[in-house]
Amino acid sequence: MPLVRTRPPQLLVVGPHTGLGPELAQLAERRGYTVRRAYAGAQALEQAHAAPPDLLVLDPSLPDMDVLEVSRALRDDPNVGPGTPLLLIAALRPTVSQHHAALRAGVWEFLRHPFQTEAIATKLDTYVLLKLDADRARRENGVAEADGFYTVRGLALRAQELALQAFHHAEPLACVALAPVTADERSGRAVDLVARALRATGRRSDAIGRVGPAEFAVIAPGTDRVGAVLFAERLARAVKTEAGSASAPGLRAGYDAVGNARYTPVEPKNLLARATTALRTAKGMSAPNWIQAFQGM
Repeated sequence: MPLVRTRPPQLLVVGPHTGLGPELAQLAERRGYTVRRAYAGAQALEQAHAAPPDLLVLDPSLPDMDVLEVSRALRDDPNVGPGTPLLLIAALRPTVSQHHAALRAGVWEFLRHPFQTEAIATKLDTYVLLKLDADRARRENGVAEADGFYTVRGLALRAQELALQAFHHAEPLACVALAPVTADERSGRAVDLVARALRATGRRSDAIGRVGPAEFAVIAPGTDRVGAVLFAERLARAVKTEAGSASAPGLRAGYDAVGNARYTPVEPKNLLARATTALRTAKGMSAPNWIQAFQGM
């Protein structure tokens, strides 16, 4: 059923005059979308910044830029951000490494050609509804703090989006919760050190937020249980680097992960809750056991 909105959904199709983009554009127009075209990567960045669309579809055959470079640049644009669905047309079945690279670049899903009209139309409608509902939630609830970290609400929203992307790419997804260990857990210096280290070590594809006065959590796409441990260890080293000559606070970390979000569906709120539960366990452990996995109920 076509979308019922106060305005037509806005779709930006990026790709050359010839190729698969025009076919998709025609399909969307018949569905009631307002379709804009950009024929090169630089043009797409300009258009998306000036008038952010509800949905982006990229053809990989761009004349001026690598398509994943365009995706990363769009994600870095605050007018577009990570919450705008971005889909990539694929004429051939993507490989595992292509799925992994696309996930890291912020691509939500591959659209396989030849297009099945009803399936593609339903997919586009679903993504637009998700985007508009998320935009409404972001307007009604604070999702980011002044320092750029997500609030608990904002982190939950991003976890939903990242879980969807991990599902479509059949990739792992992890959540790591962290806190400094100090005599006073609200110590401003320790919390600031961890915050700076997170900014230094976090990837573009990660979602980083606060889940307590001195607790942080990271939703990490493309990361399994081993990768979650490596992330925590990397952060510990970064905290020492940020501390410089001063003594660095110890860390406690808890995590949970699924190895393949397609075959082990995960509720994002559960992943976040399990990681913070594991963090509480780690806080009761001695330094050698500072990283703890969620062990179940």
